[in-house]
Amino acid sequence: MKKFAFILSLVFLAACAGEETPIKKPTDPAESEIISIETLFNEDVFEDPIHLSLLKELKICSEFQKDTSNYFEPACSPRFFKLFKMNESTPIENAFLLQIKSKVGGIKLRRLVSFVREKGALVKTNTFVANLIGLRKTSTKHYDLILRFNDNVEGDVIFYNTIFSWDGKKYVFKSAETIEGVDANGPWRQRIKAEFKDSVSKDIYSTLVKNEMIL
Repeated sequence: MKKFAFILSLVFLAACAGEETPIKKPTDPAESEIISIETLFNEDVFEDPIHLSLLKELKICSEFQKDTSNYFEPACSPRFFKLFKMNESTPIENAFLLQIKSKVGGIKLRRLVSFVREKGALVKTNTFVANLIGLRKTSTKHYDLILRFNDNVEGDVIFYNTIFSWDGKKYVFKSAETIEGVDANGPWRQRIKAEFKDSVSKDIYSTLVKNEMIL
């Protein structure tokens, strides 16, 4: 707990318990829009039929399975999977993000996997054991990812909200923005002080790698 207490000493208490503090928008107008995302996995039909075709192409689910309570042999259903575009201008069939519900395949946390099409085949570029909570527009048209990672510090569940950017081949870690948790007063959210952002981000990134949250 000492290491986590040190990290918290380097962040600014941005709000009282339960108050939300949005990630600060960049000064570049091209990167000023953030698309907030909340995936509930409560739909029965994909918003676009191409999503089902892509899942079948990946062979990540069973097109014959109808039982949406079976997490070990998951159906090709929006109850388990959600697809998002990676790029404003690239068709989703050529580049997409796949959010996978917790417990699917026996893995207790949500995963986000990115795919691009190369020479006609879908190729995996990143796997994160994380929840996609937002997309940020950029001048390159490739969205930045706002990912929330879980950590367990001596029995306390902590969340790290981070940003990853596309480098042309894959997503790379850019920074940690906020840390969240729950204490006796309820939910809290703290923003990392600007002067300590590089060092704290580096520490959090090392933790994520060590915990195999970035693959």
